[in-house]
Amino acid sequence: MKFLIASLFAALIFFEMPQSDKSGGPGSDDQSQKPLFSFGVVADVQYCNCEPQGTRFYRLAPGRLREAVDLCNADSVAFLVNLGDLIDRDYESYKTVLNIIDSSGVKTYHLIGNHDYSVEPKYKRRLPLPMPSKEGYYSFVYQDFRFIALNGNEISTYASTNKSIIKQAESLITTLKDSGAVNAIDWNGGVSTKQLGWLRTQLDESVAKSEKVFILCHFPAFPDNEHNLLNYRDVLAILKNYDNIIAWLNGHNHAGNYGNFNMIHFVTFKGMVETEQFGAFSIIDVYRNKIWINGSGRERSQILAY
Repeated sequence: MKFLIASLFAALIFFEMPQSDKSGGPGSDDQSQKPLFSFGVVADVQYCNCEPQGTRFYRLAPGRLREAVDLCNADSVAFLVNLGDLIDRDYESYKTVLNIIDSSGVKTYHLIGNHDYSVEPKYKRRLPLPMPSKEGYYSFVYQDFRFIALNGNEISTYASTNKSIIKQAESLITTLKDSGAVNAIDWNGGVSTKQLGWLRTQLDESVAKSEKVFILCHFPAFPDNEHNLLNYRDVLAILKNYDNIIAWLNGHNHAGNYGNFNMIHFVTFKGMVETEQFGAFSIIDVYRNKIWINGSGRERSQILAY
């Protein structure tokens, strides 16, 4: 069973805090305690040397990313998570943003987004993002917390030149369209049966080792939304069997979002590339019974109990 306090927050209830305010407010009697650790989160940096399009200001992304990694260093975070779409298009775009991350010295875990595949076909099989596995999904443990990074692009029309995979994705999207699903869009992807089995194994191991879990993915899985992972229902069917999952953290939907399913917080982080005035970036403080999302720019700050 999860901590009793989690039951008070299950129905989409959380504390929203003023940005950069780490004192006072609800539960302030123990907010002065030092967190167990902190980590940074960026989503949808989407850099390219391109003119602005709509609300997306691509050339502002490097400056915003540099500010984010500088804040990570200033706060001595344990690591940074890039939730995908580091670039918007063009293989050459990677050099600019990866140089910023690499020169910062901040340990960074990358996830792959759909826009990361907006490169020439010959580069799709060797994106320059450093990954712990060739499959694009992996896990790591920090203290007693397991971070499970999913590859939501496995079954898609854009991530591979393999005709069989493309056909599988097209068939899945067609089936979803026939059922009236709002996420039946070709810029969404799905996870394979093999990866779903791997996810179960990871969660079983986390239970056996008394670890709490964060799940990372470029795509959301809850609530129902046009940006959701194509087969998000298959994923939720697995997650509902576990009570040690704190949160699912994702990007892809630049507007941001929040939902709560089976006592799991589903947090969609806002896109850094959006608007001319403000970017978006977060540092998450992990406490023994809550996470404190400290938002910068357009990202809101909030406390989520577990």
